[in-house]
Amino acid sequence: MSALKSANKELKGMMKTVKIEDVDNLQDEMMDLMDISNEIQESLGRSYNVPDYIDEEELLGELDALEVDMGTEMDADGMPSYLQPDKVYDVEDGLNLPSAPIGHASIPAGRSNIQAEDELGLPAVPRASIRD
Repeated sequence: MSALKSANKELKGMMKTVKIEDVDNLQDEMMDLMDISNEIQESLGRSYNVPDYIDEEELLGELDALEVDMGTEMDADGMPSYLQPDKVYDVEDGLNLPSAPIGHASIPAGRSNIQAEDELGLPAVPRASIRD
């Protein structure tokens, strides 16, 4: 009997904290989510001009024709052309580029090159910024 009384007391305490408006709002939100879910399912379940009756023999015939077409694209190794590696392209023969300049570029008149260069022709790092 005491278990029933304590359960009744706990249930009354829980009912005081639960508001009917909160329950109604939660149910409304769940209904909205269910409506959205149903709309998504309807959208995904649409038939896009696919006939109800599909002749499997006709489909298998089309598949065989595709396999024959792909077979003509195979090379001696039995690999389809779209899976074969690209042909080796010789960059030097394919490009007509000017030769690289030799030596240092001349400084145009009116300009001076204030920055010092290292042995590779790059701007030299000031000694004060190098840590020993």
